[in-house]
Amino acid sequence: MTSGDGHVYLLGFMGSGKTRVGRILADSLRRPFIDTDAHIVEETGLSINALFERKGEAGFREIERNVIRCLADTRGCVISLGGGSVLHPENWANIVRSGTTVALSYPAEILAGRLERKKDRPLLNRAGESGRMDLIRTLMAEREPYYRRADFVLHLNREIDAEAVADMIRRYVEALP
Repeated sequence: MTSGDGHVYLLGFMGSGKTRVGRILADSLRRPFIDTDAHIVEETGLSINALFERKGEAGFREIERNVIRCLADTRGCVISLGGGSVLHPENWANIVRSGTTVALSYPAEILAGRLERKKDRPLLNRAGESGRMDLIRTLMAEREPYYRRADFVLHLNREIDAEAVADMIRRYVEALP
């Protein structure tokens, strides 16, 4: 897959800036931008929280698999993936066959600060305020090996402007054969 026809998939933990960076990156590459969570909300007419309440995590993940399967048959977008989407082997197979993967990685403390007031994160909501950091660390430990498989991993150990992150990714993508 060359940079010209394949997707650029952004992956990473919730709060890592995939959507914000993705929008900026898509503009700079002159490509359409798709956020899979927003796509699911639009397609189902339900919020992510409502989907988790009605269908459970397994039901949500099945919808997510269908969306990724369909997107993998298209070309040329910047796609922000849900933080847990890379855990399913079918998703990963569809992602790598249809594009380049870029992971955004931040320390748990930065992510916790970014997610502190977010109420639209069903996995974190069930932990309560006191258990959020422990749950973030647990989920990160589970997901990090999957994020490390990305073609390009940005290990960011401090807050970095989204435009600067998007520019690093743009330069990487433009250098691809």
